[in-house]
Amino acid sequence: MAKVEEPTIDVKLFVDKAKGKVLCAESDKEFVDVLFSFLTMPLGTIVRLMDKQSQMGCLHELCKSVEDLSTDYFQTKACKAMLLAPLNAASNHCSQLKINVDDPKRWTAVYACKNRNCCAQGDIAFSLVPDIVCKCGSVMQDYGERPAMELNLGSSSTASDGSEDGVFVKRCFKFIITDDLQVAPASTSLLLSLFQKFEVREPADIEQKIVRFDSDKITSLIKRALTSQHALSGHYFKVPVTRGDANLDTLPPKLDEQVNEDEHKIDSVKIRLFQTKSSSSLLYAEVGGDFVDLLFGLLSVPVGSIMKIFGQWPSKGCLGNLYNSTDGSASACMRPECQSLLLAPKSAPFFGCSATRILNIDELVPRSLKIDACSTCLKLRGFANLRQCRAKCLYTGAAMCSIPQKCTELRGLNPKSPAVGSKDGEDAAYVKAGHMKFMVTDDLGVLLLSLSTALQIVSEAKIQTEELVEQEIIVTTLQIAEIHRAALMGRHALSSVLIPPKKAKKLLNHVVY
Repeated sequence: MAKVEEPTIDVKLFVDKAKGKVLCAESDKEFVDVLFSFLTMPLGTIVRLMDKQSQMGCLHELCKSVEDLSTDYFQTKACKAMLLAPLNAASNHCSQLKINVDDPKRWTAVYACKNRNCCAQGDIAFSLVPDIVCKCGSVMQDYGERPAMELNLGSSSTASDGSEDGVFVKRCFKFIITDDLQVAPASTSLLLSLFQKFEVREPADIEQKIVRFDSDKITSLIKRALTSQHALSGHYFKVPVTRGDANLDTLPPKLDEQVNEDEHKIDSVKIRLFQTKSSSSLLYAEVGGDFVDLLFGLLSVPVGSIMKIFGQWPSKGCLGNLYNSTDGSASACMRPECQSLLLAPKSAPFFGCSATRILNIDELVPRSLKIDACSTCLKLRGFANLRQCRAKCLYTGAAMCSIPQKCTELRGLNPKSPAVGSKDGEDAAYVKAGHMKFMVTDDLGVLLLSLSTALQIVSEAKIQTEELVEQEIIVTTLQIAEIHRAALMGRHALSSVLIPPKKAKKLLNHVVY
């Protein structure tokens, strides 16, 4: 069997070797579409693509905590998978990309009950997430890859509608991409302005190099875009990737405009801080499942929504430039119906949670899945051989299937719901509510509360018992958002917000209640 060649995209780089810098790149719409697709990816997907080495804030530790925590503490077994591999609300668009670094098979798989004696025959449900239990108690099974275009998580208009446009951008444009990922339509004046900016006196000294990007190289570029202002130079010259931590006071105080402070959106969240008396260093926080759910929910937030909420990319990377290009330098090139997918990405159906509500991120409305076959044939054959439902016997001409109803509608099922059949919007939490207690370290490591672990943390801190102080606080909606932001910027997400140094207090109290 012939090996299927992996798709690639050729990009022309303009390189100043003397300065060890890529001035810019020139590309067609395919490469720019791939770049803009970064904005639709949930943070959990970013961490997974980076093999959990995101080099950015506390995301690695947060993801590791989800992995290590037993499924007993989640609403359902599926909740864990949803956080570690969140679905992209723009999956229908991203499936049209020439290079899609996020496994597209995850978006086409459908899980439903195959029990032909199921008690829910008249209310057939499906899920895009594995490990869901049907009303009848059977675990939903993979029906295979759904028929093309049968289910659309986003807008129904894509590049596959017969036009020559790209996925997010219009056709017939050549693009210039700067080293820090600003995107604009190609023009001589823009190229000359870059020469002037970087003091290029002899344009003939600039080398033109064709770089062929495959899936691995695109993933590497994402990693650099997260942490560096020189993504293209770092990629071409193979500069080691460093951490992208930033200082909390480097961002504009925009949270008061973006955070949803409606008191009905979340209940009061009480936590206990354990810190040192002299230096106020935070050892850990003792919290309930509600606080853990607010932390874990960050993994389902799309990258573009982070920019919308916080005004720019929180770490030292250049994804903010990519975001600003969509309604700035590249606005004339964008497909109008796709701009909102990048400027204000939504969460996929049923991926909304307490964290997304606080950050004012909308959730796509769940859609049904209509299949041109009876429910019996669907359960028996999955999607592979549905034509047999309407087929006739070659010799007698009789119908192969005697069931007259040849249309089945499957409704989306909330994977987070422990009680199958709950209404949309119910059971939005990933983590179980109750009296369970957890320990959260400053870098957002989450552990089940135990005396031995608490003793170990105190011992490793090498402090005397009398130096340890306890403080109970009620965490506000704004502070939750600040913790989310701090989690993307450094390794001290809790202490930088809840017990900040004196010089930072002015920033963190910029909101007037």
